[in-house]
Amino acid sequence: MGRVQIFVRTHGPGPGPNLGPMGTHGDPYLNVYVTLHCYALDCASHFLFSPMGTDTLNNPDDMVLIQELTYNNNLKQRWLEHYAPTLSALMFNIKGRYAAISKDYILKQSQQTTPSKATLISRWQSRSDTLQNIQMAAECMDHMSAGIDTTGDGLCFLMHELSLPRSQHVQHRLREEFIQNPNAWLDMLPYLDAVIKEGLRLFPPIPMSLPRCVPAGGRLISGYNIPGGSVVSCQAFSMHRLDESLFPDPKKYNPERWIEEKGLVERNRMFFSFAAGGRGCIGRHLATIEMKIVLEEIYSKFTTSVALEMDGDMFINDQIIASRPKDQTCLIKFTLY
Repeated sequence: MGRVQIFVRTHGPGPGPNLGPMGTHGDPYLNVYVTLHCYALDCASHFLFSPMGTDTLNNPDDMVLIQELTYNNNLKQRWLEHYAPTLSALMFNIKGRYAAISKDYILKQSQQTTPSKATLISRWQSRSDTLQNIQMAAECMDHMSAGIDTTGDGLCFLMHELSLPRSQHVQHRLREEFIQNPNAWLDMLPYLDAVIKEGLRLFPPIPMSLPRCVPAGGRLISGYNIPGGSVVSCQAFSMHRLDESLFPDPKKYNPERWIEEKGLVERNRMFFSFAAGGRGCIGRHLATIEMKIVLEEIYSKFTTSVALEMDGDMFINDQIIASRPKDQTCLIKFTLY
């Protein structure tokens, strides 16, 4: 909760420390692409290492981690590794190892001796007889890397959609739910859940297909006999759009579809933003609560709109392991109720 309160304090009626310059129309605006990724990193690092997590919303020195992990081109990097391995190796030797600063941060924090008992590193250290320090650090690196762009991009696309004129009614209904249920657990707010779910349906943070190997003996999949050993895959972007009987007008942002009881079981079954089954995302609950907390803090106090200065392209830019806005910028104006 502390991370999101810092986030919200930057959005007062005047320019806060993270607000951009005064626009040509006299209104301050915020590049939420940057701030939401900072928020995601702070949440993930405190989940792993509290009290030694990052403080990117206050400490500019921690911004180097965001710049290293978020402002890279995974697509270009993977293309070079596959089609030009010699050139890729040469660039590696010149530029040094990937995410060097982040890895050094992880290695240092994974060796701290007094982490909060609620942190992941504390739980792993309690099993130090079976896990080496480098193994704990590697797990922490995976968790931190996986929790920044996914949550940051998902929230950025969602806040941009909510800030468009066509979605102002969603903001108002959210605020009504917050006002009518001031003491409710966030998991007990169905419209908040629907708003997030619809955002993840329309803008799934992971664009790539998730391959699976068909077991021996084969399987019948959608009417097709698939031999054992075959590799099959699917991805959320298509699954969330193919069946228009479950998702009518699939390109439209419509949270109400998750409130309607008819077909809800099947819609939930097709919801694939976190994958499904034993190989599903283990961070889905952390990501979801991060989203719920920040949306409740913002939309119970402010209305948002796209800044008139916003000219960045919000088209989904497929980076294999992340779906980010093409221009990595999203200028949003905040107005107090």
